[in-house]
Amino acid sequence: MGKGGGRIRPRRKGPWGGWLLRLFGAVSVRMIAIILCAAGPMAVIAGLQAWNSYRHTLEAPAFRADMAIGRIDLEVRHDIDHIAALLASISHMSLDEQGFMRTLQMARSLTGEFYRLALLDDRGRVLLSVNGDNTLSLPDHVPYEELPRFNGDVRVVPLDIRGGDPAGRSYIRISLSTSIADSADSTGAVRSGFLTAIMPVVWSRRHLQIGDPRLDFMQKSGTIDAWIIRRDHKIAPLCDDCAYPESPPPDVVRWMAAMTSVQRESRQLLSVGDAAFAFGPIEGGVSALTMTRRNPAETHALVVFVIWLFVIIGLLGCGLIGVTQSANALLVAPLRRLTGSVERWQAAGGVFDGRASWVMPVEIRQLARAFTQATRSLARDERRLARAAVRQELLLKEMHHRVKNNLQIVASLLNLQANRIRQPEAREEFAQARDRVRALATLHRYLYAEGELFSMNMEHFVSELCGQILQAAGHAGSGRLGLSVHAATLELGPDQAVPLALIITEIVSNAIKHAFSDGRRGTISVRLDYAGPGQARLDIADDGIGLANGHQATSGERSGIGMQLIRGFARQLGGNLKIVEEDGTRYILLFPLKKDQPGEGVR
Repeated sequence: MGKGGGRIRPRRKGPWGGWLLRLFGAVSVRMIAIILCAAGPMAVIAGLQAWNSYRHTLEAPAFRADMAIGRIDLEVRHDIDHIAALLASISHMSLDEQGFMRTLQMARSLTGEFYRLALLDDRGRVLLSVNGDNTLSLPDHVPYEELPRFNGDVRVVPLDIRGGDPAGRSYIRISLSTSIADSADSTGAVRSGFLTAIMPVVWSRRHLQIGDPRLDFMQKSGTIDAWIIRRDHKIAPLCDDCAYPESPPPDVVRWMAAMTSVQRESRQLLSVGDAAFAFGPIEGGVSALTMTRRNPAETHALVVFVIWLFVIIGLLGCGLIGVTQSANALLVAPLRRLTGSVERWQAAGGVFDGRASWVMPVEIRQLARAFTQATRSLARDERRLARAAVRQELLLKEMHHRVKNNLQIVASLLNLQANRIRQPEAREEFAQARDRVRALATLHRYLYAEGELFSMNMEHFVSELCGQILQAAGHAGSGRLGLSVHAATLELGPDQAVPLALIITEIVSNAIKHAFSDGRRGTISVRLDYAGPGQARLDIADDGIGLANGHQATSGERSGIGMQLIRGFARQLGGNLKIVEEDGTRYILLFPLKKDQPGEGVR
């Protein structure tokens, strides 16, 4: 933008474009955006890794609870396989009832008296049992559908104890077929029977050997709690001598009760606070519920994750703030000082003062030096242009002055020559040429005197021109002819003022000469005004005898050189001339004002 000129206005944007331009217009915002774009992918990858680790840490208790269900199911299967193998070994022996009694007692003692063993007949009735726990009421008959159908087949079903177990424990019956020798028959006859073992689904320290992996579930400070859920929804701890509560929380109990039969056939997980619960079926027709809590290492990992998250966010925020402040101090502030210097130079002119300091970046210092050199060169050019403009103005003024003087000399010569001519028609032609030359001389005098070389105020010029024409005709002060002039404060350039002045001269001169013959009195009215946006109106009227009755009608003036000049100058102005003959003669000229007219729009 140049000195003394208006600022270069940026292109107007829409609402979204302007908002984005304002948001990303600052250097600091752009630097922050660049930093975020550069460090963003790494931050996102690190964040995803941290979130994945955090999620796995949160899901670790649920994973351990689910694994505990599988562990319990595996151990129960191992116990069932162990007792089934024991019963299969006994069934291969050819024993009578007394032999089975001794063998079952020995087997029970070898297994730590943990199982209840019994011999059934072919109808499922208890023939003998080895049961050291008299508080447990075992059924004396086993339904046929719970017995194995084929030899060697092992049948495992949950057992409902009559009267219930005082400890609320769950039991599983393991049955397989066998042969019972008849001790009273010397022929060695045998009959069919069944061996059955009742296994409580409970773990206890006193029944497990040292090193048994199930002891992990029974540590008093362990992190896994387990319960066995019977078919009648009764709940009992898996470990009968552990420290965890006898029943799970009520919310978990309601959650299990709301499960459908389909859901009970698969494993389900539930998280409550820092605890996770897993529910699923295990071998033997019962279900297990496990609970594990977040261990100290996991809690510590979560705390460390949250701390590091805040530390990283804080460091990133501090880094962005530091970058913003550094950008403001090292880049934005020097740019603002440079911009302020440019604005002061634009407003006040003179020499551009772009002081550069070591704080500024090299590029801004180079820009300031380039601005300083450019503005100094521009100032020199402007001074040369100003001197040239002054000289041009003086030259134009002198030209107008000389033209005005020469035109006045020409008018005087024409006047002297007219006085020496005796023919009236020739003298009148010389007088008309003199009036035209005087009109042009008056116009150049206004251009020179008012100092406006490219435009002139028509208000005073039209009044003086009409008075000059009236005086040259010899009617000034006579009282016979009146002159009414009204011109608006309208400024026209020379290319429009010259034809307009000649039109006024021709019309007023013709009215003075021909409209008031035989000593008639009258008035000539001249009015120049605006006719709307970008248009002007010239209205010249007289109350004389009119064109049809005047000397012009008989002498050919109606189509003579005067009317030709009027119409030609009207075309030069691009206007529309209209002549109205009613109570005299009225000339109405509408012509457009040039768009670059200096005085356009000034009333």
